[in-house]
Amino acid sequence: MQIVSDNGAIQNQVRVLLVDDDQSMHEMLDLSLDKTQYDVAHATDASEAMTVIAHQPPDIVITDAMMPGQSGFSLITSLKSDPRTSDIPVILWTVLEGMDGNVMDSSGQADLTMSKPFNLFDLEDKLNRAKRLIDRHAKVA
Repeated sequence: MQIVSDNGAIQNQVRVLLVDDDQSMHEMLDLSLDKTQYDVAHATDASEAMTVIAHQPPDIVITDAMMPGQSGFSLITSLKSDPRTSDIPVILWTVLEGMDGNVMDSSGQADLTMSKPFNLFDLEDKLNRAKRLIDRHAKVA
């Protein structure tokens, strides 16, 4: 989708789906990405995320690891095993860290990982890297 910025330039809007059971994370992401090229959709668990994705697939998914019901790890596995959603870049964000201080991805399938709470520079870096993954997938197709 294309949008016109305040200065009249046309930009492509990127739809990001945040899946997290912590409402404050949704509020922080909204505030952080306000007035950017990102349009943020929200889901509070994996089941709701799958419904949102079925109706309007996002360009990028950001998911928490630990949520009630189906975990973020399981959501990632579901997305990556479905040909309709396997190319959507997934960013896993969590407080779970291994002994080495790196984010733990027990699914082994997240495209990118980041720690919670997040800082804006890391978030922007991960979103830019996810956009490059989208571009690569488009060139291959």
